Amino acid sequence: MTASASLAVDIGGTKIAYGVVADDSPTVVLAEGKVASQPAGRTLAEQLDLAIARAAEALPLPVARVGVGSPGVVLPPEGQIVSAGPTVPGWAGTDIAAIVHRYLDVPVYAHNDVRIWAWGEHHLGVGTQFPGRVLYLALGTGVGGAIVDEGELLAGPTGTAGEFSELVAPDFRGLADRVENIASGPSLARYYDALSRPSAENHAEPIPWEDPAASRFTLRDVIAFAEEGDVLAQSIIEGNLAGLGRSIGGVVSAFDISAVVLGGGVCGIGPLVTEPIRRGIRAFALAPNRDVPVVTSTFGADAPLVCAAAFARSHHANCSTGKETS
Repeated sequence: MTASASLAVDIGGTKIAYGVVADDSPTVVLAEGKVASQPAGRTLAEQLDLAIARAAEALPLPVARVGVGSPGVVLPPEGQIVSAGPTVPGWAGTDIAAIVHRYLDVPVYAHNDVRIWAWGEHHLGVGTQFPGRVLYLALGTGVGGAIVDEGELLAGPTGTAGEFSELVAPDFRGLADRVENIASGPSLARYYDALSRPSAENHAEPIPWEDPAASRFTLRDVIAFAEEGDVLAQSIIEGNLAGLGRSIGGVVSAFDISAVVLGGGVCGIGPLVTEPIRRGIRAFALAPNRDVPVVTSTFGADAPLVCAAAFARSHHANCSTGKETS
């Protein structure tokens, strides 16, 4: 039987998901499964090995290639992990393709998970509406990004193109910090935790990124408080995300962006999150850029796998015809 499908893998901080996507049904995921990514006593690389082994045993049809989205700075296409943050200890230095090839003798196409999402969204989702240079921004546990320029991911020698986490933005108090410290899901919850304590009445310093004390609240709690009229929660959500928008507005002008696509679990909450970002972008982009379209991702829960398959499918086809890939 001729192989006409991709095995798609999404590596996250809490789980590794996998599934098969047939080339003729690019938005349908078959034989889905998942394993915990970092259970006690096991590394992320060991769990990826387990996930690939299980996926290989249960393939519903032959696969021609494997697409993988991974946290960290990833060198495509085979997926050497250049660096990774503290949420995935020991992940830096991993060779994704080497793990896959223990079980499947097919090409591997791996990239950073946000870039994988951006590729799929651009070629299968809302991005199909926009030519030129499109900025993709994902808010979740962290802040990630990618730029697709004339259909190709913006590339570079080290794999960091689109790493927006280190941009600086003002929080709702006007204090500058890196955008991941003020606008990621855990950071918004940390802000409320720190500033709602009685001892924080005159708090005028940045909120630590790594708070040694467990937060009393989740982002879901803070969103609920904001919807109920809690002024502090509203100020944090509105002000911090408008601050993120201010920084993104600068990027929009600097790169003459055609559209901004918002995704990730935090943006999935809806207008309470996305509208402040839109306002910040439009208030601080240069005048010619202020009408830039700002839209949200069209994909649902299967987005990481659908997009990983799309990335692998397209790049496999390009390799077969001798075209360069990013």
